[in-house]
Amino acid sequence: MATIKDVAKLAGVSTSTASRALHDSDMISEATKERVRKAMEELDYSPNYSAQNLVNRTTNTIGIVLPVRESKDSLGNNPFFMQIIQGISSICSENGYMVNLASGRTDDELRKNCQALIRSGNIRKFIFLYSRKNDSVFEFVKNQKNVSCVVVGSSYEEKIPKSVRFVDNDNYQAGRDAAAFMLEKGYEHLVFAYTDMNELVQTERYQGYSAYMHSCDKEALSMHFSRVNEDDNILKLQSFLAEHPKTQGFVACDDIMAIRLQRLFKNSQSLKKYGIISFNNSLITAIANPALTSIDIFPYQLGEKAAQLLLDKKQKESHQKVIISHKIIERESTNND
Repeated sequence: MATIKDVAKLAGVSTSTASRALHDSDMISEATKERVRKAMEELDYSPNYSAQNLVNRTTNTIGIVLPVRESKDSLGNNPFFMQIIQGISSICSENGYMVNLASGRTDDELRKNCQALIRSGNIRKFIFLYSRKNDSVFEFVKNQKNVSCVVVGSSYEEKIPKSVRFVDNDNYQAGRDAAAFMLEKGYEHLVFAYTDMNELVQTERYQGYSAYMHSCDKEALSMHFSRVNEDDNILKLQSFLAEHPKTQGFVACDDIMAIRLQRLFKNSQSLKKYGIISFNNSLITAIANPALTSIDIFPYQLGEKAAQLLLDKKQKESHQKVIISHKIIERESTNND
């Protein structure tokens, strides 16, 4: 099995130089780093990160923090999060990092899991895959010594600590674009379907939708749905549609909400066809029935950029927040024929 000494010899450098190149030290030139990488590849060398971590009391692992979800609402069923994690993992692999997921059914459980990663795992780099108002978990992590974070989302705070960076879409504009698209398609009486306005991404999308509807002198209706109680959702939907019979279409807060709406329409035996547009453009949108028009927010790229921000030592403060573009992908769910 090849050692770091073998790599150094093949690359024509000292062992210490090879080690510094392996750790992407600023003291080593890019040309030397490239020679070391080629030597590693030729020798099929894999660094013993566990041994290095024990000696240095550091880790080459980042923590990915998932939002709190009740047991019946599995995050594993949401391809949006899987695509973000894939993007993160691709950049981490390129930089010799591994990932560790932190999840929980309650805020307290999630906070304890993050605490264990910091204290027992020596993890000092975290990516939050959500932004939530008054989030005790984020407050705990960001206030830990020598910990840096990237949030996929926006900040509720006016003053953002230098240790925290953000990657997001312009969800307000995406909400406006969704409303504009539906109105152009002839759906004049719309409803915004959401699950939790404490999640900033849902709030911003609703605000954009609402602002555009009001600018067109249209009513900006909204409706809350449970993530777990489908029987209650059916009754609420039937009551809402009876109260608002002019409803023609829905702007769903995300693809999972759109799929839930489709199932609710079927289970409530609704004869009326409602247009639906959603957000994320995850893998399920193309196989839904009918296939869903959705706003692609490019989750894989969100994950890649989040990891790049977290691992790039040369990022400037001007890059504390990065915006990823969005694009409407039209499918059958908005066919107003």
